[in-house]
Amino acid sequence: MKLIWMTAPALVAVAVTGCSDDKSSSSAATSTVASAASSVAAPDPSIIAEPGGGVRITLGETKKVLIPADAVMDIKVPAEWGPASSSLRCTVTDGTGRNEDLRSSDVKKQESIGGKDWTTIWTFSSPPATEVTVGCKDPDAKIPATDVDYIRVLPRGLNPH
Repeated sequence: MKLIWMTAPALVAVAVTGCSDDKSSSSAATSTVASAASSVAAPDPSIIAEPGGGVRITLGETKKVLIPADAVMDIKVPAEWGPASSSLRCTVTDGTGRNEDLRSSDVKKQESIGGKDWTTIWTFSSPPATEVTVGCKDPDAKIPATDVDYIRVLPRGLNPH
């Protein structure tokens, strides 16, 4: 009889431990599902397709850009960055590592893309069907923290001769 009284509390202890393990694994599964859902909700801006064959490049990173025929390329930044965008240091290099010339104008062209205003800060050209590496950095940390932390590199068609 004493053996039964000792066995009963041991079984209860095992059952309670087993149930508590189930709860933690259940919450772990829930947190895994929640984190997977949150990662799907916020896509990486650099993989979103741009209109007209453009490319998004996160500030501080570089990316290869294919140059289309009969076009020059514009580097655009959010207009909300304002005068701080003049502190950006952008580079464009060809396959041999040679820097491409970046051209700017005093009048900065603005256009609306995806419901936001964007300003062209640089223009460059390269031979058609070549790949160049483009990137912009903010060495002085003057760009304000906004929901957009990338630049756009978009082709702009040329008039036929």
